[in-house]
Amino acid sequence: MDRVVVEVPISSVPRKRQVRFSARHDIILLREVIAQNPFGSKEPGRMWARVGEIITAALQEENFEVDARRCRERTMLLLDYYKKQDFPSLRRFGTEKLYAQKEDLLHEVLELEAEKGLLVSGDGTKYQDGERRNHLIEELTLSEPDKPDITRMPPAGNTKAEDEREHMAELSEAPTAKRPCQCCCQTYSEILSFLEKRSEAEQRLREEELSLRREELEIQRSKIALERERLEAERNERERRFELESQERQVILDLLKDKVLKG
Repeated sequence: MDRVVVEVPISSVPRKRQVRFSARHDIILLREVIAQNPFGSKEPGRMWARVGEIITAALQEENFEVDARRCRERTMLLLDYYKKQDFPSLRRFGTEKLYAQKEDLLHEVLELEAEKGLLVSGDGTKYQDGERRNHLIEELTLSEPDKPDITRMPPAGNTKAEDEREHMAELSEAPTAKRPCQCCCQTYSEILSFLEKRSEAEQRLREEELSLRREELEIQRSKIALERERLEAERNERERRFELESQERQVILDLLKDKVLKG
């Protein structure tokens, strides 16, 4: 029996070109994230894809192509640097002016992410309140076979059961009290704590920069003082040589005079 060899052509699937974000690319990405706000959308995947399409179209001349996943991962990485106060990583490959713009944009993106957490926690609270109210209504609207036979109970127990039913009815009719949202308070406290830590870190950086500038000034002053000493020493050396040369010329003149007088 002859074997049949079937050659299956292997399709070469082109790999996506690896892109590297610069400080300018990060600023463009963060601005578009703020404009589209995928955090507050019911379809975040579609909004991230929209962000990738806009950035790819804007940077088409640079052959800079990104998708929804790449945009989301880069944004989350920058937010992680910002939350951890990893300022050297945020300053990488950029000037101080670009870093300042990036920091302001990251603060706005962080607020959008915090608002997303507030919306989610608010929906969860409404869902829990609705479930609690439905549970009370189901208990009050039990079918007749499921209700206890109150005719066999003693009169005292009958009054007690009616009081309990009235109490349950009042609970079902009364508006559900809103509980304080622990998630909201926690989120705002985390933001305040983060801002305080960032302010302290910036203060330390400014103090270190001032200290470095003072050291640089002291070094420059020392260099100037050394240069003045060198110039002063050179001037003294020139004066000493001039004095010696003057003395030598005077000696030579005196010798010539004596020789002329003797001759």
